[in-house]
Amino acid sequence: MPRNLCTLTWRGAPYSFARMRDVAAQGGTAEWAVARGVEFIGTMPCAADITTGEFEVRCTRWLSELLG
Repeated sequence: MPRNLCTLTWRGAPYSFARMRDVAAQGGTAEWAVARGVEFIGTMPCAADITTGEFEVRCTRWLSELLG
């Protein structure tokens, strides 16, 4: 999993995923703040022990579920 920040493109737009530092990882889950440009669009929970590739798949699924 990326350490603190990840940016990926979904449907032609860049999205930033920033790990929220103040949230304690309970049960191995981390919270990520998600933004499109400067617009905050939500938080995404994610298991803390996944690989970077699995994290990117999780991000894409989350965006798809939220924005369809």
